[in-house]
Amino acid sequence: MVLEGVNLQQTIRDLEAAGFYQVLLPFILVFTVIFAVLQKVKLFGPSSKNINVVIAVLIAFFTIRASAVIVLINQFLPKVSAIVLVVMMLLLVLGIFGTSAEGWTGWPFFLAVLASVIGVGWSVFSSIPGITTTLPSWLRLSATDKGILLLVGILLIIIMMFKDEEKTDWGKWTKQEFGPQAFGRGK
Repeated sequence: MVLEGVNLQQTIRDLEAAGFYQVLLPFILVFTVIFAVLQKVKLFGPSSKNINVVIAVLIAFFTIRASAVIVLINQFLPKVSAIVLVVMMLLLVLGIFGTSAEGWTGWPFFLAVLASVIGVGWSVFSSIPGITTTLPSWLRLSATDKGILLLVGILLIIIMMFKDEEKTDWGKWTKQEFGPQAFGRGK
């Protein structure tokens, strides 16, 4: 086997000791984001790729020099990644049940945006040293409160799935058609 003698945990520790996470990854991230924004905005004209590269490299070097910014990036990005992962899994589960992204308009979209802003805000402010992110005592939830909120959330999701009666032909259920036709698959 090719990786038989390789200790991947030690390799990660060696990369960390060499500054991979403190220098190289933040540099690549900042460079990529700044370069992409400059390319999209076309601040220096349509054929300014060389200028955009130089500016992105300079900003990335200045960013990795500021250790406080690097600490913020290293604490902030894993939390945002976790939030994105949770949202992606939610969309995956909704997709399993036949819900598409086209239905995300109106107040459900507003709630999703609001939850995203709160989640990203939490991850930013909890990453800054010296800022406490503990909830006030009146906002802390007990296990019973969490169970009730979960139940209410599940019920709201079920209600939203069946709220649009114009698209649902309830006559199929009264005719006792329980084949593929009852679920909209087939003719």
